[in-house]
Amino acid sequence: MSSSKPNILIVSSYDIGGASIAAIRLHLALLKSGFQSRLLTLHKSTGNIHEHHIYHPSGGWKNKIELKLRQRAVHQQKTALQLPANQSLSGEYSVPLEAYDVTDSAHWQWADIVNLHWVNEWISVENLVARAGKKPIIWTMHDMHAFTGGCHYSHGCLGFEIECKNCPMLVESSIPQFAHQCWKSKKTALYVHQPNLRIVAPSQWMINLARRSSLFGNFEGLRIFNSLDTSIFKPMLREMSMSVLNLPSNKKVMLSVIQSLKDKRKGFSILTAALEKMPDPENWVICTVGKLHDTLPKTNIEHIHLGTIQDERMMAIIYNSASVFVHPATEDNLPNVVAEALCCGLPVAGFAIGGMPEMVTDSENGFLAQTVSPELLLEAIQNAISLTNSKARISEKAMEQFSGETQVSLFMNLVGQMLDNHKN
Repeated sequence: MSSSKPNILIVSSYDIGGASIAAIRLHLALLKSGFQSRLLTLHKSTGNIHEHHIYHPSGGWKNKIELKLRQRAVHQQKTALQLPANQSLSGEYSVPLEAYDVTDSAHWQWADIVNLHWVNEWISVENLVARAGKKPIIWTMHDMHAFTGGCHYSHGCLGFEIECKNCPMLVESSIPQFAHQCWKSKKTALYVHQPNLRIVAPSQWMINLARRSSLFGNFEGLRIFNSLDTSIFKPMLREMSMSVLNLPSNKKVMLSVIQSLKDKRKGFSILTAALEKMPDPENWVICTVGKLHDTLPKTNIEHIHLGTIQDERMMAIIYNSASVFVHPATEDNLPNVVAEALCCGLPVAGFAIGGMPEMVTDSENGFLAQTVSPELLLEAIQNAISLTNSKARISEKAMEQFSGETQVSLFMNLVGQMLDNHKN
């Protein structure tokens, strides 16, 4: 790589949510390490991130008319895709064909290399590769959407390996072959334009899925873990943390992060069923964090919901107040919350799905059930409690894995390779 520092543009639809947090943390770690990075988002909810810019379509009446026409076409696609009254694609499937052209941004022109993160509802594969030329692009996969016909996670469906025909999510919709149509548009665009693209994902599990896909199988992939600030997420005295939160000192504290009870992939209903089987419920309290849109089900264990927590230092205190962190998801990439819990020295219980086995090793920093069931999740929770005294060791290993410095080094090595190849 050239001795001059490249201009790096990190792109994310939002500045909130797990994927956006990963993008922001990489951006800040790059700045801290002395590199030139800008964060570009379509939506901006906070003003305290250095070099954070919001996307504005380029001016001129002609461009504005074209944008309006593209937006109308996308809206027509979405409204045409009708589902039965009892079904919803929210959080499960996104219409991939979007109206915006991010390449018209001055920040795109400034960049020597672009790192895309979760860009649904903003950037489509078709629009991107048609206009990007040979600019080096690193696409960090936080879910499967970029290489499917539109689903975020396939839930075991292998359609993405072929042509995304007969999508299970759309079989009862007004356009059953809509996912195949979207897949075909992506495939044609990639074949015609041959982008200068590399795939990154925070888990090898996601890299392997991309390699098996019919869309991204020809692009090289590299695992780079999500990073975090290890000066914030670190071990603290549990008694002090429990006192700050006014938690009962005579009980074991189970912690879980949840946003919706209706999202089956997140697995909170499985955790609820496991709690009903707890043999000593009087000795436990479960604490949950997140913005809930549903009424919490009652269990035989005391439940304290702490609400939405945006402050990382407060989250670190919450992790340090717990005895075990439970992540009951049935399909996931590499959850930030698990990395945060481990860096705070908290043992983790969950299922051996997605990227979880790359983070949690049985008997070392937690336990993972090999089969999804309430009974086996409960067993993993009870086993993980036995590791509470291993706080320093758990934290030390996690800090090596997830520190910003480690991920910046890996990311910049990839940037250097791509820029060198681009010049040759």
